[in-house]
Amino acid sequence: MERSSALAAQFAASDPLASVFVSASAGSGKTKLLIDRLLRLMLPRRDAASGRVVAGAAPTRILCLTYTKAAAAEMAIRLNRELGGWVTLDDARLDEALGKLGALRGPAGRAAARALFAQVLDLPGGMRIQTIHAFCQSLLRRFPLEAAISPHFRLIEQGESERSLHEATDAVLAGAVAGIDALAPLAALPGFRELIGLLRSAQARLLPAFALQGRGAELFVAALGRALELAGGDLASLRLSAVSPPDADGLRAALMVLSEKGAEGGRRIALELLDQLALPPQARDWPVWRKAWLTEKMQPKKPRTLGYEALGRKIDGLADTLGMEAERVASAHAALCGAEAVRLTGLLLAIGEPALAAHGLAKQARGAVEFDDLIARTRDLLEEPGAAWVLFKLDGGLDHVLLDEVQDTSDLQWQIAGALTADFFAGAGQHDAASPRTVFAVGDFKQSIFGFQGAAPEAFRDWRERFEQRVTGAGLLWRRPELVVSFRSTQTVLDLVDRVFADPVAADGVAEPGEPVPRHLASRAGVPGRIELWPLALPQDEGEPESEADVADGPWRAPGGNLRRITPVEQLAEALAERIATRIGTPGAEGRPITAGDMLVLVRRRTALDRLLLRALKRRGVPVVNLLRAGLLDRPAVQDLLALCDVLLLPEDDLSLACVLTSPLGGLTDAQMMELAMHRPPGRTLWEELGRRSAERPEWEAARSFIARLLGRVDFDPPQALLSEALAGLGGRARLLRRLGPEAADAIDELMAAALAWSTTHPVSLQGFVHWLRENDAETRAEPEAAGDAVRLMTVHGSKGLQASCVILADTTGLPDRSKTGLLWATHAAADTGWDADGIGQAPAELPLWLPGAAYGFPAADRLKEAVAAAELREYNRLLYVALTRAADQLLVCGWRGTDKLDPRCWYARVASAFEATPGIERRGFGLWPGEALALTDPGWPDVAEAAPRAAASVPAPLPGWLGRAPLWQAGPPPAEPALPQPLAPSRPNDVAFGPAPVAESPLALAGGGERGRDEARRRGTALHALLQYLPDLAPAMRRDAARAWLASPGLDLAGAAEGMIDEALALIDDPRLAGLFGPGSRAEQALAGRVGELVIAGQVDRLAITPELVIVADFKTGRRPPERLDQVPVAYLRQMAAYRALLRAIHPGRQVLCWLIWTAGPEAMLLPDPVLDRHAPGAGNATLD
Repeated sequence: MERSSALAAQFAASDPLASVFVSASAGSGKTKLLIDRLLRLMLPRRDAASGRVVAGAAPTRILCLTYTKAAAAEMAIRLNRELGGWVTLDDARLDEALGKLGALRGPAGRAAARALFAQVLDLPGGMRIQTIHAFCQSLLRRFPLEAAISPHFRLIEQGESERSLHEATDAVLAGAVAGIDALAPLAALPGFRELIGLLRSAQARLLPAFALQGRGAELFVAALGRALELAGGDLASLRLSAVSPPDADGLRAALMVLSEKGAEGGRRIALELLDQLALPPQARDWPVWRKAWLTEKMQPKKPRTLGYEALGRKIDGLADTLGMEAERVASAHAALCGAEAVRLTGLLLAIGEPALAAHGLAKQARGAVEFDDLIARTRDLLEEPGAAWVLFKLDGGLDHVLLDEVQDTSDLQWQIAGALTADFFAGAGQHDAASPRTVFAVGDFKQSIFGFQGAAPEAFRDWRERFEQRVTGAGLLWRRPELVVSFRSTQTVLDLVDRVFADPVAADGVAEPGEPVPRHLASRAGVPGRIELWPLALPQDEGEPESEADVADGPWRAPGGNLRRITPVEQLAEALAERIATRIGTPGAEGRPITAGDMLVLVRRRTALDRLLLRALKRRGVPVVNLLRAGLLDRPAVQDLLALCDVLLLPEDDLSLACVLTSPLGGLTDAQMMELAMHRPPGRTLWEELGRRSAERPEWEAARSFIARLLGRVDFDPPQALLSEALAGLGGRARLLRRLGPEAADAIDELMAAALAWSTTHPVSLQGFVHWLRENDAETRAEPEAAGDAVRLMTVHGSKGLQASCVILADTTGLPDRSKTGLLWATHAAADTGWDADGIGQAPAELPLWLPGAAYGFPAADRLKEAVAAAELREYNRLLYVALTRAADQLLVCGWRGTDKLDPRCWYARVASAFEATPGIERRGFGLWPGEALALTDPGWPDVAEAAPRAAASVPAPLPGWLGRAPLWQAGPPPAEPALPQPLAPSRPNDVAFGPAPVAESPLALAGGGERGRDEARRRGTALHALLQYLPDLAPAMRRDAARAWLASPGLDLAGAAEGMIDEALALIDDPRLAGLFGPGSRAEQALAGRVGELVIAGQVDRLAITPELVIVADFKTGRRPPERLDQVPVAYLRQMAAYRALLRAIHPGRQVLCWLIWTAGPEAMLLPDPVLDRHAPGAGNATLD
């Protein structure tokens, strides 16, 4: 029922007459919906109103924008597969497929459907199914002058862009910027460069603030201060006010009483404050004053802390006076923090604006463009006043726009989509009602998880309303379907999802404002599922003594071994690895044995669990691939190679040399290295000691020789040559792969690519390369498609769009990281703030605020941070939705906790609440650590206890020899490539596979001598060949007239011999022996290709006929006299026909193959018996097709 309703909803959503905005829940067939929409747009259909046939849209007039390259590639592949399948379907099945799409059936519909495949293939670049960045790139290359960009611009990667920005920032910091001294200590902080990068990502949003800053720094400070509702005044006046209590005499009297009668701590504080009050306000020390009244968290101290709790109850007014001063000091501190934060923000913009400008000029000089630039420049191109020409050109070639994954679309990307479709529903931009221009968008508000990349989930709702107004305003059909039936997950998994987000707190951010989270339904009716919740792994108690004897002896007995506590994350990693290892090979939900590739482990971020789980799985022999993003410098193989580079630059660096010696490159154990290092005299370096003692042990000599060979080249070879020698020439790659495993290959290749890229733009310098690499660490990640049959470990963000039979959600107790706030944005209502009074004029609607640290907090900033935290928590909830809906059959939720209490907002707490509300939950003792495990298992789920043992797990396919073998992983030579296919041609002189070519008989013997005779013989043979090729396709009554007309052509000059040639050709065609060869359904000039034994053959036969029982093949021979006997047929011809026979027997097994030679000089037909061909058959007829 759910499946049929889901298909009906998809059919309505793919209606080519409607503009549609689809909300598609996880697993609801979004990609299929897009493919159906594309197909229905391109296919002809019958108009319901008029009954006339409406042609489909041309493929060139459709644009489909997706979020990732992988999504675009998948969609293109599936579209071409569908179109290619239509070409081969018979009429009945094709009509059925077209009927399911609501397209035109019958001869016209089938012809159009079959022609689509060729139309799409013939398009330059195929269908326009692109990422938004690819589309913007093509648009800018098409209109470079209008976009004011170099026609030959090149895209640069993030690393190159960051290096350019860092150089620009350093140049600005080295220059003279007013107030730079105050910012200099902050500029030295590790995150300052990342902050400048944050300014770059928000550059478009910062333009109004930059403009205001350009009019005067004081105007920006005043505007931001007003937006934050801060008190006016500069820092000096605020500090003076902070140490100047309004009733100094009353405060002095209260402090005198406190100094005499208060508690000891209060008397000390009172004396310090009285000393400050004795000074003029300008000489008072604000830090001393603040410390006396405020706690470390900058909150007013309580009466007990100030030492007047009891005294205040005895003396009227004392508590009020001291309490009011503490509150005043707290307010003054907040005002000072706000003013300082505003001032530092202005200085940050003073650095950021010229740095970004210099960065932009540097890119322009190099013709470089970043990915963010593609979006911004395209938006500007489409929205500038002079963009009418561009829009006119685009509007003339675009009728339908399809948008995928719109929940992750940024504001700028929405503006591009809006500009592209602005004329679709206005005036002459519209088409007739039978063929309207449409916009189609599909996404899921619940899965908007890329806020850090600019995704704007609130724009999802805003642009849906805009498109609805445009479409309905034009009187066209608009639909807003919601797809809730999942083709991925079982109902048990989906019910858990519904229960988790039935809680309004958990649903915050998942449900659209004012709407509930829709209930999910499963298409896989009757398929069992299983959900599990493990108890949290908790810290263990302190280690216990080894035995009772230890207790008896007390502290006087030395411990017999190390006592340690296993951390919760270690416990969890070991338990998960054991669970995965034992589950592989057992039956899954539908009876198929579970493989490693069916397992997906999801985490929120990189933690210690990643390394521990990878190690535990490898120790158990479970194939696993790490798909987490990591810095290149974090990879062990890269660390070893960089340590080697450090040693080559400075062999006297003992620490780096020790790292190399104990790495796979050096090959020493810790004991061997320590024996070398610990017995050297003072002042002797480890490298010197290795050189003196290397002859004592072969492993020491091998390590010394490895490094010494590279040391001799370090001043002459570029970095990639040195690394290549270390890895290939000296076997370093094999050593690294032997110890670290095959996954180290990706990191090694990334490092080599970085070295090559650096060497193309820099002089030869290993020192320069190492410095450059460490300053510009790039992130790396293996692609999910490369995982193969291995357990996948990845973040929830990386799993978007993926699925697995069994999903393990392991990192569930942490909350979003609030330690880095980045830029905050202060908004205001300009009409209520009186900007003109300060000469500001119309201020921007939002202004940036930078808080260097928690010490700069104040109430307005705290409110902004709380708003950011609330938005992050809403995305955190959506991330949980994505994680839960990756599971198809089985879901396991687990986690670990330290000493802190479990936050009720975390994933684990919310899933645990949903489990508690689930009827039929099984409870059992967990065993590995305290707590109960909860599970819900559907009837029909395989009993794991009775399943096959793990030894029955599927064995991965063996790797090809050229990849190498453990433990050395030394690559072997690649297999020899087969010979290139070459057409069979007996006259080819080098065709040694078919024996010597026969000697051609002289044309003089055929035509009576002379040059004229040779030409006439050649023309006659060619013409007879053509008659035998084309006449069988004509009706018998038309053949003679058609042949006579063709032979009378002036170019042939065969009019005198025409009748005789026609008689000869028709005699062959009408020969009863050849009735099947020239009968209906036979083919002329048929190509054949395949492999016969070890011989690759491609050829073309002159005539081929295929019947249910028989295959007849013939080859025409021109320019040869027919032999009188079979044994006079040239061997090359016999081998050629035997090869054809072998190929045809492989293509049509079980059918008899008859081979004919037809000599046009007779003409004469000769059947080649099987016994004769058997003697010349290559490979004895064992042909295999390519």
